[in-house]
Amino acid sequence: MNELAESIASETEYKIPFRIPDKITIDVVKKNKIEQSIAIIERALKPNRKPCLAFSGGSDSSVLLDLMCKAGYKPVIIWADSQMEYPGTQKHIESIAASYGLDLKIAISNRTPLEQWEATGWPMLGKMAARLWMQKNRGMMGFTINVSECCRGIKIVPARLMTKKSGCNVQITGQRGKADDNLRGLRNIKDGDLYFQVKDNIWVANPLNGWMDGEIKGYIQENKLPEHPARTRGAKTIGCVYCGGGCQYTNSGYRVLRKTWPEAWYRFMVEWEGGLIILALRHKAHLYHIRMAVKEIGGLDYIAKNMPWLFDFTRKKPILGYNK
Repeated sequence: MNELAESIASETEYKIPFRIPDKITIDVVKKNKIEQSIAIIERALKPNRKPCLAFSGGSDSSVLLDLMCKAGYKPVIIWADSQMEYPGTQKHIESIAASYGLDLKIAISNRTPLEQWEATGWPMLGKMAARLWMQKNRGMMGFTINVSECCRGIKIVPARLMTKKSGCNVQITGQRGKADDNLRGLRNIKDGDLYFQVKDNIWVANPLNGWMDGEIKGYIQENKLPEHPARTRGAKTIGCVYCGGGCQYTNSGYRVLRKTWPEAWYRFMVEWEGGLIILALRHKAHLYHIRMAVKEIGGLDYIAKNMPWLFDFTRKKPILGYNK
């Protein structure tokens, strides 16, 4: 067995150090913050624009939908089916749309996720981290990673095309700027909470900009909003189950997926060979050498059944916590 194969095969499961869980704060949303969000919506719709709401069924978009409807707005709901959703997602979204008496449109990419990754890069490390990795490794590792293009090709573009097809000209999103991630924080500084997206010829508004996690939780609790069914499985985030944003952290989505939906995890790691990309990042090795080493060990199926933890993180020693 060559040195790389021995290195991979000799790894043991990483034991996440015990830590007292962060206290989950639930904050009462101040009236002025709700008024601020409504003001952004009003400003976005003033010149007789017709709104649609980019809806995922997660916490942020659920809060925004409830906020808009209580303020008297009736947006068209647009859900971008990423083809990587937890079971029950569509039924959950249909139920919410019906409860508000709103029209639901479903957008879907003409590419499968695997076709998207083969064309633009695998969705790993997070948007900013992936860009930094590519700057150092472009053309040197036998594969590319690009979370941003995966998001754009699988979700953003299909949703915006459906927005315009539905006769809407402003997209309302639940993005929260820096509270989501640093890259969105930088974009908010550049674009503000309402801007015209030239590339897609559409207005975009982010009324929840500045809302913190505790305020989102507080609003959901106070208004008794329905929870996504994947939460009962133990899912930490709602959306694309194969997204590797944050896979270098102890709360990696791949580790969570292995425990919450093993069939989907196996499909990604073995059938779609995502496990090879994780190992290549983990061992900083060219994809060809990883493929040969895995073959020597017994193949991806063997690893998945006997050493599944090898696909949990893209670092041998992951960083504590989680960050997209």
